[in-house]
Amino acid sequence: MNRKPNYSVNILIGFFLSLIASQASFAQDCTSKVTIKLNNIRGGVYANETVTLKNLKDSKTVSLKSDAKGEAIFMLPCDQKYIVTISNYTRTNEIISPAQEGGYATRNFSYEPNMAQKDAAFAMSETEKSNLDAAIKLLPDTTFVKGSIMTKPTALTNYITFTLKVTDLENIPLVNETVVFTGMNRNKSIKGATNTKGEILVYLPKGDTYTVNFKHNKDYNRHEVTYSKGNGTGSLNLMYLGTKEIEYRQKVEAERIAAEEKRLAEEHKAFVEWCKRLKITEEEGHRRKLVESSGAGNDTVVLAALNRNKWSEKLIVCDLTGSMDPYANQLSVWYQLNYKKESNLQFVFFNDGDDKEDAKKVIGNTGGIYYQRAKGLDSLIFLMSKVRSRGNGGDCPENNMEALIKGVKAAGPYKELVMVVDNNAPVKDLSLLKSFNKPVHIILCGSYNGEVLLDYFLIAWKTKGSIHTIEEDIYSIASMSEGESVVVGGITYRIMGGEFVRVTKL
Repeated sequence: MNRKPNYSVNILIGFFLSLIASQASFAQDCTSKVTIKLNNIRGGVYANETVTLKNLKDSKTVSLKSDAKGEAIFMLPCDQKYIVTISNYTRTNEIISPAQEGGYATRNFSYEPNMAQKDAAFAMSETEKSNLDAAIKLLPDTTFVKGSIMTKPTALTNYITFTLKVTDLENIPLVNETVVFTGMNRNKSIKGATNTKGEILVYLPKGDTYTVNFKHNKDYNRHEVTYSKGNGTGSLNLMYLGTKEIEYRQKVEAERIAAEEKRLAEEHKAFVEWCKRLKITEEEGHRRKLVESSGAGNDTVVLAALNRNKWSEKLIVCDLTGSMDPYANQLSVWYQLNYKKESNLQFVFFNDGDDKEDAKKVIGNTGGIYYQRAKGLDSLIFLMSKVRSRGNGGDCPENNMEALIKGVKAAGPYKELVMVVDNNAPVKDLSLLKSFNKPVHIILCGSYNGEVLLDYFLIAWKTKGSIHTIEEDIYSIASMSEGESVVVGGITYRIMGGEFVRVTKL
Protein backbone atom coordinates (compact mmCIF):
# COMPACT_ATOMS: atom_id res chain seq x y z
CA MET A 1 0.00 0.00 0.00
CA ASN A 2 1.44 3.32 -1.06
CA ARG A 3 -0.13 6.73 -0.52
CA LYS A 4 0.80 10.11 0.87
CA PRO A 5 2.32 9.73 3.40
CA ASN A 6 4.13 7.34 1.01
CA TYR A 7 5.27 4.20 2.83
CA SER A 8 7.19 1.49 1.07
CA VAL A 9 6.26 -1.85 2.58
CA ASN A 10 8.57 -4.32 1.03
CA ILE A 11 7.87 -7.88 2.13
CA LEU A 12 10.63 -10.02 0.76
CA ILE A 13 9.93 -13.73 0.93
CA GLY A 14 12.64 -16.29 0.64
CA PHE A 15 12.57 -19.87 1.71
CA PHE A 16 15.84 -21.59 2.49
CA LEU A 17 15.08 -25.21 3.21
CA SER A 18 17.64 -27.32 4.97
CA LEU A 19 18.75 -30.41 3.10
CA ILE A 20 17.26 -33.47 4.71
CA ALA A 21 17.22 -37.05 3.55
CA SER A 22 13.64 -37.76 4.55
CA GLN A 23 10.54 -36.43 2.82
CA ALA A 24 8.57 -33.39 3.98
CA SER A 25 7.11 -33.76 7.44
CA PHE A 26 3.51 -32.80 7.99
CA ALA A 27 3.23 -34.03 11.55
CA GLN A 28 2.00 -31.80 14.33
CA ASP A 29 5.50 -31.56 15.84
CA CYS A 30 6.96 -30.16 12.60
CA THR A 31 8.75 -26.90 13.39
CA SER A 32 10.00 -24.14 11.10
CA LYS A 33 11.62 -20.75 11.67
CA VAL A 34 10.33 -17.32 10.67
CA THR A 35 12.39 -14.16 11.10
CA ILE A 36 10.57 -10.83 11.12
CA LYS A 37 12.98 -7.96 10.40
CA LEU A 38 12.01 -4.31 11.01
CA ASN A 39 13.80 -1.81 8.78
CA ASN A 40 13.80 1.99 9.15
CA ILE A 41 13.21 3.36 5.65
CA ARG A 42 15.54 6.25 6.53
CA GLY A 43 18.33 3.89 7.56
CA GLY A 44 18.94 1.43 10.39
CA VAL A 45 16.50 -0.92 12.08
CA TYR A 46 13.89 -0.88 14.86
CA ALA A 47 15.03 -2.57 18.07
CA ASN A 48 12.89 -3.38 21.13
CA GLU A 49 9.60 -3.27 19.22
CA THR A 50 6.92 -5.86 19.97
CA VAL A 51 6.07 -8.25 17.14
CA THR A 52 2.94 -10.37 17.62
CA LEU A 53 1.81 -13.32 15.52
CA LYS A 54 -1.79 -14.55 15.75
CA ASN A 55 -2.51 -18.02 14.41
CA LEU A 56 -5.60 -17.82 12.19
CA LYS A 57 -6.46 -21.45 12.88
CA ASP A 58 -6.71 -21.40 16.68
CA SER A 59 -6.32 -17.63 17.47
CA LYS A 60 -3.33 -18.28 19.73
CA THR A 61 -0.76 -15.48 19.84
CA VAL A 62 2.98 -15.30 20.42
CA SER A 63 4.98 -12.09 20.92
CA LEU A 64 8.68 -11.23 20.85
CA LYS A 65 10.76 -8.05 21.08
CA SER A 66 12.98 -7.21 18.12
CA ASP A 67 16.69 -7.44 18.96
CA ALA A 68 19.58 -5.06 18.18
CA LYS A 69 19.49 -6.27 14.55
CA GLY A 70 15.79 -5.40 14.32
CA GLU A 71 14.89 -9.09 14.20
CA ALA A 72 12.30 -11.17 16.02
CA ILE A 73 12.95 -14.87 15.44
CA PHE A 74 9.98 -17.23 15.88
CA MET A 75 9.95 -21.04 16.00
CA LEU A 76 6.50 -21.97 14.66
CA PRO A 77 4.43 -25.02 13.72
CA CYS A 78 4.81 -25.79 10.01
CA ASP A 79 2.41 -24.54 7.38
CA GLN A 80 0.34 -22.21 9.57
CA LYS A 81 -1.06 -18.80 8.61
CA TYR A 82 -0.53 -15.85 10.96
CA ILE A 83 -1.56 -12.20 11.23
CA VAL A 84 1.47 -9.98 11.97
CA THR A 85 1.15 -6.84 14.11
CA ILE A 86 4.07 -4.61 15.11
CA SER A 87 4.04 -2.02 17.89
CA ASN A 88 5.26 0.92 15.76
CA TYR A 89 3.71 -0.21 12.46
CA THR A 90 0.09 0.61 11.62
CA ARG A 91 -0.71 -2.10 9.05
CA THR A 92 -1.46 -5.78 9.44
CA ASN A 93 -0.07 -8.48 7.16
CA GLU A 94 -0.39 -12.22 6.77
CA ILE A 95 2.47 -14.72 6.69
CA ILE A 96 2.62 -18.50 6.30
CA SER A 97 5.24 -20.54 8.10
CA PRO A 98 7.28 -22.93 5.89
CA ALA A 99 5.69 -26.33 5.35
CA GLN A 100 8.83 -28.46 5.82
CA GLU A 101 10.65 -29.45 8.97
CA GLY A 102 13.71 -27.24 9.30
CA GLY A 103 12.51 -24.72 6.73
CA TYR A 104 12.89 -21.02 7.41
CA ALA A 105 11.69 -17.74 5.96
CA THR A 106 12.49 -14.05 6.41
CA ARG A 107 9.94 -11.22 6.18
CA ASN A 108 11.24 -7.66 5.85
CA PHE A 109 9.06 -4.69 6.86
CA SER A 110 10.39 -1.27 5.84
CA TYR A 111 8.63 1.90 7.04
CA GLU A 112 9.08 5.40 8.44
CA PRO A 113 9.68 5.97 12.18
CA ASN A 114 6.72 8.37 12.50
CA MET A 115 4.29 6.12 10.67
CA ALA A 116 1.62 6.18 13.38
CA GLN A 117 1.70 9.98 13.73
CA LYS A 118 1.41 10.50 9.96
CA ASP A 119 -1.42 8.00 9.73
CA ALA A 120 -3.31 9.83 12.47
CA ALA A 121 -2.72 13.19 10.78
CA PHE A 122 -4.02 11.95 7.44
CA ALA A 123 -6.89 9.81 8.77
CA MET A 124 -10.39 10.46 7.40
CA SER A 125 -13.40 10.93 9.64
CA GLU A 126 -16.42 8.67 9.20
CA THR A 127 -18.28 11.54 7.54
CA GLU A 128 -15.44 12.07 5.07
CA LYS A 129 -15.43 8.35 4.27
CA SER A 130 -19.19 8.37 3.66
CA ASN A 131 -18.95 11.38 1.37
CA LEU A 132 -16.14 9.70 -0.61
CA ASP A 133 -18.15 6.46 -0.92
CA ALA A 134 -21.17 8.38 -2.19
CA ALA A 135 -19.08 10.15 -4.84
CA ILE A 136 -17.45 6.94 -6.06
CA LYS A 137 -20.83 5.20 -6.25
CA LEU A 138 -21.81 7.59 -9.07
CA LEU A 139 -18.93 6.42 -11.27
CA PRO A 140 -19.64 4.05 -14.18
CA ASP A 141 -19.04 0.36 -13.50
CA THR A 142 -16.06 0.47 -15.88
CA THR A 143 -13.96 3.51 -16.73
CA PHE A 144 -12.03 3.14 -19.98
CA VAL A 145 -8.58 4.74 -20.28
CA LYS A 146 -7.65 6.18 -23.67
CA GLY A 147 -3.97 5.63 -24.27
CA SER A 148 -2.03 4.74 -21.14
CA ILE A 149 -2.80 7.79 -18.97
CA MET A 150 -6.19 8.17 -17.32
CA THR A 151 -7.86 11.57 -17.34
CA LYS A 152 -7.28 13.29 -14.01
CA PRO A 153 -10.47 13.34 -11.88
CA THR A 154 -11.85 16.63 -10.55
CA ALA A 155 -11.90 15.60 -6.88
CA LEU A 156 -8.33 14.32 -6.86
CA THR A 157 -8.23 13.89 -3.07
CA ASN A 158 -10.67 10.98 -3.44
CA TYR A 159 -8.04 9.02 -5.38
CA ILE A 160 -4.41 7.98 -5.38
CA THR A 161 -2.27 8.39 -8.48
CA PHE A 162 -1.16 4.87 -9.30
CA THR A 163 1.43 3.65 -11.80
CA LEU A 164 1.68 0.02 -12.88
CA LYS A 165 4.65 -1.28 -14.86
CA VAL A 166 4.46 -4.71 -16.49
CA THR A 167 7.47 -6.59 -17.90
CA ASP A 168 7.88 -10.03 -19.42
CA LEU A 169 10.03 -12.86 -18.06
CA GLU A 170 13.16 -11.24 -19.54
CA ASN A 171 12.33 -7.87 -17.94
CA ILE A 172 11.31 -6.36 -21.29
CA PRO A 173 8.31 -3.96 -21.10
CA LEU A 174 5.02 -5.52 -22.19
CA VAL A 175 3.56 -3.05 -24.69
CA ASN A 176 -0.18 -2.66 -25.26
CA GLU A 177 -0.97 -5.17 -22.52
CA THR A 178 -4.61 -4.74 -21.43
CA VAL A 179 -5.04 -4.34 -17.66
CA VAL A 180 -8.22 -4.11 -15.58
CA PHE A 181 -8.19 -2.80 -12.00
CA THR A 182 -11.32 -3.89 -10.10
CA GLY A 183 -12.32 -2.80 -6.59
CA MET A 184 -13.23 -5.81 -4.49
CA ASN A 185 -15.70 -3.86 -2.32
CA ARG A 186 -17.37 -1.46 -4.78
CA ASN A 187 -16.86 -3.56 -7.96
CA LYS A 188 -15.81 -0.45 -9.92
CA SER A 189 -13.26 -1.14 -12.67
CA ILE A 190 -10.69 0.82 -14.65
CA LYS A 191 -9.53 -0.65 -17.96
CA GLY A 192 -6.59 0.44 -20.10
CA ALA A 193 -3.42 -0.70 -21.85
CA THR A 194 0.30 -0.18 -21.21
CA ASN A 195 2.51 2.15 -23.27
CA THR A 196 5.88 1.49 -24.90
CA LYS A 197 7.49 1.47 -21.44
CA GLY A 198 5.05 -1.16 -20.21
CA GLU A 199 3.38 1.43 -17.96
CA ILE A 200 -0.15 2.62 -17.30
CA LEU A 201 -1.19 5.49 -15.00
CA VAL A 202 -4.62 5.40 -13.36
CA TYR A 203 -6.46 7.06 -10.48
CA LEU A 204 -7.73 4.52 -7.96
CA PRO A 205 -10.56 5.57 -5.61
CA LYS A 206 -9.54 5.34 -1.96
CA GLY A 207 -11.09 2.89 0.48
CA ASP A 208 -10.88 -0.31 -1.57
CA THR A 209 -8.59 -3.21 -2.46
CA TYR A 210 -7.99 -3.62 -6.19
CA THR A 211 -7.35 -6.79 -8.13
CA VAL A 212 -5.00 -6.47 -11.11
CA ASN A 213 -6.45 -8.53 -13.96
CA PHE A 214 -5.20 -9.59 -17.39
CA LYS A 215 -7.11 -11.30 -20.21
CA HIS A 216 -6.01 -14.80 -19.22
CA ASN A 217 -5.17 -14.22 -15.54
CA LYS A 218 -7.78 -12.74 -13.24
CA ASP A 219 -6.79 -11.51 -9.78
CA TYR A 220 -3.11 -11.73 -10.72
CA ASN A 221 -2.18 -9.30 -7.94
CA ARG A 222 -3.86 -7.07 -5.36
CA HIS A 223 -3.24 -3.55 -4.13
CA GLU A 224 -4.91 -1.94 -1.11
CA VAL A 225 -5.80 1.76 -1.12
CA THR A 226 -6.90 2.99 2.31
CA TYR A 227 -9.01 6.00 3.21
CA SER A 228 -6.69 8.98 3.73
CA LYS A 229 -6.51 12.73 3.29
CA GLY A 230 -4.20 14.34 0.78
CA ASN A 231 -3.04 13.44 -2.71
CA GLY A 232 -1.56 9.97 -2.38
CA THR A 233 0.59 8.04 -4.83
CA GLY A 234 1.32 4.39 -5.38
CA SER A 235 3.18 2.11 -7.77
CA LEU A 236 3.60 -1.56 -8.57
CA ASN A 237 6.00 -3.50 -10.81
CA LEU A 238 4.77 -6.85 -12.10
CA MET A 239 6.45 -9.57 -14.12
CA TYR A 240 3.98 -11.35 -16.39
CA LEU A 241 4.12 -13.84 -19.25
CA GLY A 242 2.03 -11.56 -21.48
CA THR A 243 -1.17 -12.17 -23.44
CA LYS A 244 0.59 -12.73 -26.79
CA GLU A 245 2.96 -15.31 -25.32
CA ILE A 246 0.15 -17.07 -23.47
CA GLU A 247 -1.95 -17.34 -26.63
CA TYR A 248 1.05 -18.60 -28.61
CA ARG A 249 1.63 -21.30 -26.01
CA GLN A 250 -2.06 -22.21 -26.00
CA LYS A 251 -1.92 -22.67 -29.78
CA VAL A 252 1.16 -24.91 -29.53
CA GLU A 253 -0.50 -26.97 -26.79
CA ALA A 254 -3.74 -27.37 -28.76
CA GLU A 255 -1.78 -28.65 -31.76
CA ARG A 256 0.15 -31.07 -29.54
CA ILE A 257 -3.04 -32.45 -27.98
CA ALA A 258 -4.69 -32.89 -31.39
CA ALA A 259 -1.66 -34.86 -32.62
CA GLU A 260 -1.66 -36.94 -29.42
CA GLU A 261 -5.35 -37.81 -29.76
CA LYS A 262 -4.80 -38.83 -33.38
CA ARG A 263 -1.86 -41.06 -32.41
CA LEU A 264 -3.84 -42.72 -29.61
CA ALA A 265 -6.81 -43.37 -31.90
CA GLU A 266 -4.55 -45.04 -34.47
CA GLU A 267 -2.88 -47.19 -31.80
CA HIS A 268 -6.24 -48.26 -30.40
CA LYS A 269 -7.51 -49.16 -33.87
CA ALA A 270 -4.42 -51.31 -34.49
CA PHE A 271 -4.89 -53.03 -31.11
CA VAL A 272 -8.55 -53.85 -31.83
CA GLU A 273 -7.59 -55.33 -35.21
CA TRP A 274 -4.85 -57.41 -33.54
CA CYS A 275 -7.40 -58.81 -31.07
CA LYS A 276 -9.76 -59.67 -33.94
CA ARG A 277 -7.03 -61.54 -35.79
CA LEU A 278 -6.28 -63.60 -32.68
CA LYS A 279 -10.02 -64.02 -31.98
CA ILE A 280 -9.68 -62.80 -28.41
CA THR A 281 -11.48 -60.14 -26.42
CA GLU A 282 -9.86 -56.76 -25.82
CA GLU A 283 -9.63 -57.59 -22.13
CA GLU A 284 -7.71 -60.77 -22.92
CA GLY A 285 -5.51 -58.80 -25.31
CA HIS A 286 -4.57 -56.35 -22.59
CA ARG A 287 -3.94 -59.21 -20.15
CA ARG A 288 -1.57 -60.89 -22.60
CA LYS A 289 0.36 -57.66 -23.16
CA LEU A 290 0.76 -57.16 -19.41
CA VAL A 291 1.94 -60.73 -18.85
CA GLU A 292 4.28 -60.89 -21.84
CA SER A 293 5.90 -57.44 -21.52
CA SER A 294 8.69 -56.67 -19.09
CA GLY A 295 7.85 -52.98 -19.05
CA ALA A 296 11.37 -52.18 -20.08
CA GLY A 297 12.04 -49.26 -22.39
CA ASN A 298 13.68 -45.87 -22.49
CA ASP A 299 11.34 -44.43 -19.85
CA THR A 300 11.39 -46.69 -16.79
CA VAL A 301 10.14 -43.90 -14.52
CA VAL A 302 7.63 -46.00 -12.57
CA LEU A 303 10.24 -48.58 -11.61
CA ALA A 304 12.84 -45.90 -10.89
CA ALA A 305 10.60 -43.72 -8.71
CA LEU A 306 9.09 -46.59 -6.71
CA ASN A 307 12.51 -48.14 -6.11
CA ARG A 308 14.15 -44.83 -5.07
CA ASN A 309 11.43 -43.72 -2.68
CA LYS A 310 10.63 -46.08 0.17
CA TRP A 311 7.03 -44.98 0.60
CA SER A 312 5.19 -47.25 3.01
CA GLU A 313 1.53 -48.34 3.05
CA LYS A 314 0.90 -46.80 -0.35
CA LEU A 315 -2.32 -45.94 -2.11
CA ILE A 316 -1.33 -45.92 -5.79
CA VAL A 317 -3.67 -44.09 -8.17
CA CYS A 318 -2.77 -44.92 -11.77
CA ASP A 319 -3.96 -43.61 -15.14
CA LEU A 320 -4.73 -46.56 -17.44
CA THR A 321 -5.81 -44.71 -20.58
CA GLY A 322 -4.36 -45.52 -24.02
CA SER A 323 -0.82 -44.19 -23.77
CA MET A 324 -0.12 -45.72 -20.37
CA ASP A 325 0.42 -49.35 -21.38
CA PRO A 326 4.23 -49.35 -20.92
CA TYR A 327 3.89 -47.83 -17.46
CA ALA A 328 1.14 -50.26 -16.44
CA ASN A 329 3.60 -52.98 -17.41
CA GLN A 330 6.23 -51.43 -15.16
CA LEU A 331 3.78 -51.25 -12.25
CA SER A 332 2.95 -54.95 -12.60
CA VAL A 333 6.66 -55.84 -12.82
CA TRP A 334 7.42 -53.74 -9.71
CA TYR A 335 4.56 -55.42 -7.84
CA GLN A 336 5.74 -58.90 -8.84
CA LEU A 337 9.19 -58.12 -7.41
CA ASN A 338 8.00 -56.39 -4.23
CA TYR A 339 4.55 -57.65 -3.22
CA LYS A 340 5.88 -59.86 -0.40
CA LYS A 341 7.43 -56.90 1.44
CA GLU A 342 4.62 -54.41 0.77
CA SER A 343 2.06 -54.01 3.55
CA ASN A 344 -1.38 -52.40 3.22
CA LEU A 345 -0.86 -51.70 -0.49
CA GLN A 346 -3.93 -50.36 -2.33
CA PHE A 347 -4.62 -49.48 -5.95
CA VAL A 348 -6.97 -47.16 -7.81
CA PHE A 349 -7.06 -47.31 -11.63
CA PHE A 350 -8.94 -44.91 -13.89
CA ASN A 351 -9.69 -44.74 -17.62
CA ASP A 352 -11.56 -41.42 -18.01
CA GLY A 353 -15.11 -42.66 -18.22
CA ASP A 354 -15.39 -46.28 -19.40
CA ASP A 355 -15.61 -45.29 -23.08
CA LYS A 356 -18.25 -42.69 -22.27
CA GLU A 357 -18.79 -40.15 -25.05
CA ASP A 358 -16.68 -37.07 -24.45
CA ALA A 359 -19.74 -34.80 -24.59
CA LYS A 360 -21.34 -36.77 -21.73
CA LYS A 361 -18.34 -36.56 -19.39
CA VAL A 362 -19.25 -34.38 -16.40
CA ILE A 363 -16.57 -32.86 -14.17
CA GLY A 364 -16.52 -34.85 -10.93
CA ASN A 365 -18.74 -37.59 -12.32
CA THR A 366 -16.94 -38.95 -15.37
CA GLY A 367 -16.38 -42.40 -13.86
CA GLY A 368 -14.17 -45.26 -14.95
CA ILE A 369 -12.55 -45.48 -11.50
CA TYR A 370 -11.73 -48.85 -9.91
CA TYR A 371 -10.38 -49.64 -6.43
CA GLN A 372 -8.75 -52.81 -5.11
CA ARG A 373 -6.53 -53.87 -2.23
CA ALA A 374 -3.39 -55.71 -3.33
CA LYS A 375 -4.09 -59.44 -3.23
CA GLY A 376 -1.76 -61.11 -5.69
CA LEU A 377 -0.21 -60.49 -9.10
CA ASP A 378 -2.87 -62.35 -11.07
CA SER A 379 -5.63 -60.33 -9.43
CA LEU A 380 -3.82 -57.07 -10.22
CA ILE A 381 -3.30 -57.97 -13.87
CA PHE A 382 -6.95 -59.01 -14.31
CA LEU A 383 -8.13 -55.71 -12.80
CA MET A 384 -5.77 -53.65 -14.96
CA SER A 385 -6.86 -55.57 -18.06
CA LYS A 386 -10.52 -54.96 -17.24
CA VAL A 387 -9.98 -51.23 -16.66
CA ARG A 388 -8.02 -50.89 -19.91
CA SER A 389 -10.62 -52.76 -21.96
CA ARG A 390 -13.51 -50.70 -20.62
CA GLY A 391 -12.08 -47.35 -21.62
CA ASN A 392 -9.38 -45.97 -23.88
CA GLY A 393 -9.62 -42.41 -22.59
CA GLY A 394 -11.34 -40.71 -25.53
CA ASP A 395 -10.19 -37.10 -25.52
CA CYS A 396 -6.67 -36.38 -24.29
CA PRO A 397 -7.40 -34.64 -20.92
CA GLU A 398 -8.04 -37.09 -18.07
CA ASN A 399 -10.12 -37.12 -14.85
CA ASN A 400 -7.15 -37.26 -12.46
CA MET A 401 -8.72 -35.21 -9.67
CA GLU A 402 -11.91 -37.25 -9.66
CA ALA A 403 -9.78 -40.40 -9.41
CA LEU A 404 -7.86 -38.94 -6.44
CA ILE A 405 -10.98 -37.79 -4.61
CA LYS A 406 -13.01 -40.96 -5.14
CA GLY A 407 -9.98 -43.20 -4.69
CA VAL A 408 -9.14 -41.76 -1.28
CA LYS A 409 -12.79 -42.07 -0.27
CA ALA A 410 -12.93 -45.74 -1.31
CA ALA A 411 -9.58 -46.71 0.23
CA GLY A 412 -8.79 -47.74 3.75
CA PRO A 413 -6.18 -45.95 5.87
CA TYR A 414 -2.88 -45.35 4.09
CA LYS A 415 0.33 -43.41 4.70
CA GLU A 416 1.48 -42.26 1.25
CA LEU A 417 -0.58 -41.26 -1.78
CA VAL A 418 1.17 -41.91 -5.12
CA MET A 419 -0.29 -40.95 -8.51
CA VAL A 420 1.10 -42.37 -11.77
CA VAL A 421 0.14 -39.93 -14.53
CA ASP A 422 0.50 -39.34 -18.25
CA ASN A 423 2.63 -36.20 -18.60
CA ASN A 424 1.21 -35.73 -22.11
CA ALA A 425 -2.41 -35.53 -20.89
CA PRO A 426 -3.80 -32.38 -19.22
CA VAL A 427 -6.05 -32.65 -16.16
CA LYS A 428 -9.59 -31.89 -17.31
CA ASP A 429 -11.04 -31.54 -13.79
CA LEU A 430 -8.37 -29.33 -12.22
CA SER A 431 -11.19 -27.19 -10.80
CA LEU A 432 -11.71 -29.94 -8.18
CA LEU A 433 -8.24 -29.30 -6.75
CA LYS A 434 -9.59 -26.65 -4.36
CA SER A 435 -11.51 -29.35 -2.47
CA PHE A 436 -8.58 -31.77 -2.16
CA ASN A 437 -5.68 -31.39 0.30
CA LYS A 438 -3.97 -34.78 0.62
CA PRO A 439 -0.24 -34.67 -0.26
CA VAL A 440 0.32 -36.42 -3.61
CA HIS A 441 3.60 -37.90 -4.91
CA ILE A 442 3.25 -37.58 -8.70
CA ILE A 443 5.21 -39.95 -10.96
CA LEU A 444 5.43 -38.37 -14.43
CA CYS A 445 5.25 -40.83 -17.32
CA GLY A 446 6.44 -39.55 -20.68
CA SER A 447 8.38 -36.58 -19.31
CA TYR A 448 11.54 -35.93 -21.31
CA ASN A 449 14.29 -33.31 -20.94
CA GLY A 450 12.56 -31.53 -18.08
CA GLU A 451 9.16 -31.17 -19.74
CA VAL A 452 6.50 -31.10 -17.02
CA LEU A 453 2.83 -30.44 -17.67
CA LEU A 454 1.95 -27.42 -15.54
CA ASP A 455 -1.21 -29.08 -14.19
CA TYR A 456 0.91 -31.57 -12.26
CA PHE A 457 3.12 -28.87 -10.77
CA LEU A 458 -0.03 -27.17 -9.50
CA ILE A 459 -1.42 -30.36 -7.92
CA ALA A 460 1.89 -31.12 -6.20
CA TRP A 461 2.22 -27.53 -4.96
CA LYS A 462 -1.34 -27.10 -3.70
CA THR A 463 -1.39 -30.49 -1.93
CA LYS A 464 2.17 -30.07 -0.58
CA GLY A 465 3.23 -33.14 -2.49
CA SER A 466 6.14 -33.87 -4.83
CA ILE A 467 7.11 -34.51 -8.47
CA HIS A 468 9.12 -37.54 -9.65
CA THR A 469 10.82 -38.05 -13.01
CA ILE A 470 13.10 -40.87 -14.12
CA GLU A 471 16.08 -39.02 -12.62
CA GLU A 472 14.77 -36.61 -9.99
CA ASP A 473 12.66 -36.51 -6.82
CA ILE A 474 11.47 -32.92 -6.32
CA TYR A 475 10.14 -32.40 -2.81
CA SER A 476 10.89 -28.66 -2.63
CA ILE A 477 7.64 -27.84 -4.47
CA ALA A 478 5.70 -28.32 -1.22
CA SER A 479 7.30 -25.24 0.35
CA MET A 480 7.54 -22.95 -2.67
CA SER A 481 5.83 -19.56 -2.65
CA GLU A 482 4.91 -16.83 -5.14
CA GLY A 483 7.90 -15.78 -7.26
CA GLU A 484 10.07 -18.81 -6.50
CA SER A 485 11.45 -21.09 -9.22
CA VAL A 486 12.27 -24.75 -9.66
CA VAL A 487 14.51 -26.30 -12.32
CA VAL A 488 13.67 -29.70 -13.81
CA GLY A 489 16.01 -31.19 -16.39
CA GLY A 490 17.38 -27.76 -17.27
CA ILE A 491 13.95 -26.11 -17.70
CA THR A 492 12.98 -23.38 -15.22
CA TYR A 493 9.43 -23.04 -13.90
CA ARG A 494 8.24 -20.17 -11.68
CA ILE A 495 5.14 -19.45 -9.61
CA MET A 496 3.54 -16.27 -10.97
CA GLY A 497 0.09 -15.07 -10.01
CA GLY A 498 -0.61 -18.31 -8.14
CA GLU A 499 0.22 -20.51 -11.14
CA PHE A 500 3.27 -22.29 -12.50
CA VAL A 501 4.76 -20.72 -15.64
CA ARG A 502 7.51 -22.10 -17.80
CA VAL A 503 10.28 -19.47 -17.82
CA THR A 504 12.54 -21.23 -20.30
CA LYS A 505 11.29 -20.50 -23.83
CA LEU A 506 9.53 -23.19 -25.85
